[in-house]
Formats: sequence, C-alpha cells, structure tokens
Amino acid sequence: MILVLLLATLGVASSNPVLPSPRAECPVSYGNILPTLIISLDGFRADYLDRGLTPTIDALSKAGVMAPYMKASFPTVTFPNHYSIVTGAYPELHGIIANKFYDPVFQATFSIGSAESLEGRWWGAEPIWNTLNNQGKLSATYFWPGSDADIAGQHPTYWFPFNDSTPFEDRVDQVLDWIVLPEETRPSWISLYFNEPDHTGHEAGPDSTEVDAQLVYVDLMVTRLMDGLEMAGLTPCVNIIVVADHGMALSGANYVIKLADYIPDIYDTAYTYTGAFARIDPKDESEAVKVGMMEQLSCKHNSMRVFERAGLPTRLHFANNRRIEDIVLDMDPGYTASVTSDWYLMGQHGYDNYATVMNALFLAVGPAFKQGVVVEPFQNIELYNLMCLLTGITPSPNNGTEGALYHLLANPPAAPILPGETPPPTSSFPTGDLGPLLGMSGCSGDLSAPEEWLQALDISSGEQATMEAYHSPWGIPHSGSLPADLTLLHHRDHLTAYSEALHMPLWTSFSLSAVSVGTVPSLWSSDVRLTASTTAACSEYDSLLPLNISMGPLFPPEMSVNASLERIPFMVSNAIPTSDYLNARWKELVAELIPNWVVSQGPLNVIMGPLFDNNADSHVDNFTQFSIPEVPSDLFAVVTRCEDPVTSIDLCSPASLDVASFIYPQNQPVSNCLHAYDYALLYSAKVHDVELATGLTFYPDLPFEDRTRVTLRINSELWRTDKH
Repeated sequence: MILVLLLATLGVASSNPVLPSPRAECPVSYGNILPTLIISLDGFRADYLDRGLTPTIDALSKAGVMAPYMKASFPTVTFPNHYSIVTGAYPELHGIIANKFYDPVFQATFSIGSAESLEGRWWGAEPIWNTLNNQGKLSATYFWPGSDADIAGQHPTYWFPFNDSTPFEDRVDQVLDWIVLPEETRPSWISLYFNEPDHTGHEAGPDSTEVDAQLVYVDLMVTRLMDGLEMAGLTPCVNIIVVADHGMALSGANYVIKLADYIPDIYDTAYTYTGAFARIDPKDESEAVKVGMMEQLSCKHNSMRVFERAGLPTRLHFANNRRIEDIVLDMDPGYTASVTSDWYLMGQHGYDNYATVMNALFLAVGPAFKQGVVVEPFQNIELYNLMCLLTGITPSPNNGTEGALYHLLANPPAAPILPGETPPPTSSFPTGDLGPLLGMSGCSGDLSAPEEWLQALDISSGEQATMEAYHSPWGIPHSGSLPADLTLLHHRDHLTAYSEALHMPLWTSFSLSAVSVGTVPSLWSSDVRLTASTTAACSEYDSLLPLNISMGPLFPPEMSVNASLERIPFMVSNAIPTSDYLNARWKELVAELIPNWVVSQGPLNVIMGPLFDNNADSHVDNFTQFSIPEVPSDLFAVVTRCEDPVTSIDLCSPASLDVASFIYPQNQPVSNCLHAYDYALLYSAKVHDVELATGLTFYPDLPFEDRTRVTLRINSELWRTDKH
C-alpha cells in the first residue's frame, strides 16, 4: 500500500527518462571541465534493479556501462566502503575498519557522528578531494563519509556537515547548482549521497514494500537530476557514476546468536563489538586466552565461524591494522552476534563480500564511457583510479590496479606495459660421474649408485621448450626483483622454479588433460641437477620438527603421470616446509577438488608454491631476512580452465580463460568444522592477491586486457563438480 501511495503521489511517469543522447556533444561554451559526479545510493543491493521500480536508473545502466554488481570491500559496512571508494584503499590501509572501533594508541573510540570522528588522525590514505586540492582542482560533496573530517588539514572545496534530515531534493538541486557554475569555480569532481534504501532496509528488511517505496524515491531523485541537466543543456557534459556501498541481507529475531551462551563470562573477560560484523578483544592479551575463546566459539553454531585477525582469508585484506580486534567472527548473511541481547533489525550487512546479498550497484554513463556495455564485476577499490583519470589528476598510492577499468572508457589511455623479464636459467641433467651428487642432501633416500629413473631427468633443450609451452602456456611467471636466484627444473609432468637462495621451489606449474595416475610416497633424495651449495638438505628440516613442520612435496605426487617414477616428487628440489594441518587441507584441494574439476571442467593448468606473508600485510616478506628453510605462511594455487571445449589448456583462447586461486594458511588455531568445498571457497582469492603476496607476476604473455581480466577476476563461487 505504501508503494502504491508513493507511486500515485509522486506520479512515477519515468518510463521516458532523460538520457544522454548517443550523438549529443557538450556545448563548447561549457568549457573544458566536464565534472565527474558519483552518486551513492546507500545499501542499494545490485539485484534491486530487477524489481522494475527504478526506470531511470535502469535506463541509465542500459545507456552506459554497467556491471551485474560491484564487490564491496570487507567489512561490508558504510563508512569503510565509502572511504575505500574515494581512496582506492582497503579498510586495513585507510584505517576506517568499521563504523565504530577503538584505537589502542589513541586510546579513543571512533564512532559515526561523534566529534572524535571528525579528527583527521583517524583517516588514512588520501581521499580524492585532497588529491584534487593538491593538484589545483576543485571538488564538492553533498555528504560523503570523511568529507566533513579534517583530513591532512583539508576538506573538499564545497562541502556540508552531514545532516540526514536534509531533503534529498535539496541535495540534488545543490549538485545541479555546482554543475552550472562558471568554469573557474566549477568542481571537477562531485559526490551526492542518499542514505536510502539502507536506512529503511535495516528497519523493514530488504524484501519489504517499504524498501520498494524507497527504491522508487531514489529513482525519482536521479530523474530530478537528469531533468535538471537536460534543462541546462548539460546532459552530455557530465560523467555520472552511480554506486552503492554494499547490499542488504534479510535478518530478524531468529538470526541472533548470543555469545554468552558459549562464553558465559564474556562481559568480564572481553570487549565486544556485536552485530553482523562482530569482533572480540580479550582483556587478557595472552595467546592462550585468545585461542581459548576461539575454541569456545568454533563449531558451536553452523552459521558462525571464528578467526584470529591474522588468520582471516588473505582476500579480505583485513589484518594489517592495529585497530582490528584480535578475534573476528564470520557470520552467514542475516545472522548477528550479541552478548545476551535479543535486539535485532530486519536487514543487516557487514558480511563476507562474497555473499550475493552484499553485492552493490554500479553503473556509469557520460561522454567518457562506452554505451550499452555490460562489464565484468570488480571491487570498489578500483574506482579511485578511474575517477582520477576522469578528472585529469595523478592518483596517490592505493590498492587499486592501474588500467583495471580502462575497458569501461570510450577512449581509454594506452595500456600499461608489463616490463620484460628474462626467464630463469635452466639446471640441466649433468654429464659425467653422478656419484658425488647422489648424497648431497644427506637424506635417507639418497642413492648409493645411479638408478634408471634418473634418466627421466635427462631432457634435451628442445624437449624443455616443448614442456615450457605446455606446462606454462602463458609465459614463465615473472619474479621481478625478488632475490630468489631461480633456476628452472624440467620434468615430463611439471615445470619447477627452484630458489637457490631459499633452498626450496618457489613455484611449480603443470597442465592436466585427464586425471593422473599418481605415485605412492617415497623417501626424500638428492636432485643431481643442483649443487652442494644450492641443494636443500634433510638436516635443515630437523630444527622444524618441534614446530610440527616437516618436508612436504610441492608438486603433488597425485598428479604424476608415470606411476613408475615415484622418486621424482620426493627429490629435495620439490620439498617445502608444511604442517600436518596444511597437509590435510592441501590434500583436499589436490586430491579431491582439482581432479573433480578436470573431469567436470576439462583441461586445467595449475601453478602452486609457497607464500611468505608472516606479518599478514598481504605483501611478500623480505627474502633477505629468511632462515633456511624458511617456513611459508601459506601455500598458493592458481588453477586455470577454459570456458570453451578444448583438448588441451594451451589451446584455449585468451578471452576464454577462467581462473580460481587459493591461499591456504599454514596453521589455524581452530577448525571451524569446514568441509573441503567450503574451506576452498573461504580461502580462495584473486590472482592479483597471490601476486602481491608472492612477488610473482602470472600470465605475463597475455595481452593487457586479458591479463587484467584474469588476474582481477572475483570468483565468489567455485566451479561445480559432480559432488557439489
């Protein structure tokens, strides 16, 4: 009834909204400053468009560029995501890690609407209005989180203190007034913020008629804007980006999980932040107390998982900030945590950004954008670089990727050029007497005399080139400036880059066209292609035994194509330090999921390797400070398939490549009782996440647009198998 009344009252006759004409040009008299306007519809879930209640927004999406959705950053709450949009930074970098949080150094609490939240010391990274100020350009905000804070002593050129009672119509009209200003006072970048449909979504739930009414209302505000631009003759002069910060999940009284049911003394022993994005900070800072609390919560409720800060999936980029509490809860969409309270809302957000109901709206229209194009979903950190490009300024350092959104533009700049790199040298099978080389590693499986299987390592240069083309079809991964001293080791069924500096493989790559026969475990032995100074030694691993770390094969024996060559995966050149926990989880990936994908998806290419990110900052650690053997923090896998039917993965067209990547941690304090499929999805990642955390560059031979698409692709669901 509310929706019907609103439609009747406001006369929603927006079936013919004013849109930029494909052939219209901005009047010469308007000058050279074509403003970029970003409109935020807080909590506008991407699939709200499907309700047929927003004709103007829908028409704009069809006229310009749209994505089926835009991925929010974690946590999927308002202030962190709005600030990520205007800085290009993850919340762990810009510091606004929630809508309310404590800083242990400041010994103060940040909360929305407080005087403290306006202090610039809370706001890291550089918002675009400061970037514009620093480069001599003007900006304007009709509300945006951070715009009323004193960040580095600056504000937008034009701005208003936040006041949620300001009528939406007044906000639109002020934006139109800014757009028609003379060129010398006209802002190059403008933001417009509406706190709907988020506000109503919390109160009534995302599926309510009340939310539907707000969708109609915000669409009318966009119509008002477009009508105003048309009346001014400026429709073709403004680049308009319409976004949301996050989606909304249905919640309610039956979705409340009371933490005191599992930790009865939690009021006395910890500081808690409850709700959809719940965190716990134990008052006793000892590791034992933290793990004890986690054990009290782990596996206790099917819709709740518990993580220590550093153990959160790398893809969330939510560990490297002192403001993040020691324990973070991951709830299924809709669920909230309380201590003892029954309080609830009908709609909630803050969940894992993989959740479909957290997907946010994105569309863009204007003279700079392509017309009638649907693009692949992307994460909101990419918008800052795009807006800097549109306004003609140089972006400050951020977490976005240069060129990530060039494909949205009608006339994009030249693509960035990936620096060339000479592949590592090859360590070939030695000639002459092998005797002195057989015992270099001091392992129990070292040979006393050469055996026939060693001849499988004697591979000609021509065969090596063929193997590289098959097992690394898009180029040998670049290692940049990593001080790894790599050498290539060729095998019939895989290619390995061995680090002579670390005494372990940095990656192994192999292509599969069918399920492999595999080999049985064997004893570790020397690799005669190495030298006494570069080989790994079994004795080096003795110091790791008290840590429950042992030698594990990087190239999986399960993937061997010749059952008679069981010794090859157990040469020390394939050994990495692994825990029992990681071995068990990794086996689920290599012995269950990947073979199932070969059957269901067709040929695959797989790259695996150790990852060194022990400080959990999502970037590779300093190799020069490593011990030998250095225990990796994680293992990674990059699995590539072809969306077209092919007999071999190297025959796939670049445009048809699809990828699933994973970063599995070495250890976790609690199990969370996750099955193999759920664990793999949780610890999946973008290829670019793997690149940052390893220092490697994958797919170096692909064209820029294809490489960018593959490395930034977000697969928030795993490929299906017959079992899933």
